[in-house]
Amino acid sequence: MRLEMLILILGMALVTFLPRFLPMVFLTRWTLPERVKKGLEYFPISILSAIVFPILFFNGEGRMEIQPYHLLSSAPVFLFAWKVKSLWGSVILGMLIYWGLSLLLGH
Repeated sequence: MRLEMLILILGMALVTFLPRFLPMVFLTRWTLPERVKKGLEYFPISILSAIVFPILFFNGEGRMEIQPYHLLSSAPVFLFAWKVKSLWGSVILGMLIYWGLSLLLGH
């Protein structure tokens, strides 16, 4: 393995590890107010929305355009996730529906 590759891998490990490790070290000694804890519960859903909604409502060129294929495959997954609240179940169901639609519709 070349030295540049090793440095690159170690650098990526460092920038992935530090943002997770440092808050854990410094914030474990503090007691967060209940209001802050409640607000932090919204982070995962906001991040997921930022990832998913552009895929559903924008084309590859950045113009707003509903993507019916993606929307059709995501609607049952949203309902499943809302009712069952299972992350892995939602991921597996989403993959199965997406692959199933691609086989049926030839996408």
